[in-house]
Amino acid sequence: MFYFEGWLPIILLFIITTCLIVVMARYTRNHIVFSLSAVLGCLSLGIILSSVFMVGGWDGMAIGFYAIAAFLGLSIGTAISPFIKKKERVDG
Repeated sequence: MFYFEGWLPIILLFIITTCLIVVMARYTRNHIVFSLSAVLGCLSLGIILSSVFMVGGWDGMAIGFYAIAAFLGLSIGTAISPFIKKKERVDG
């Protein structure tokens, strides 16, 4: 059985975020990927700060871990995206 306990949801969020940015980089232009990554990165940093200062306690720490995993996934996906070969358009 596959359980979502412990670190597994945080690791899955990291992997899924990285894969989504890489797939998006394959099918869209780089400036769209970079712009969206910047907006989502600022959003996740805002969530980290709000989880520390507004929520606090163990609940805030859990929200912060999820936001950090999403931010790291965005960062690594954005760093990999310039090396992804673009899909060729077939006009027919």
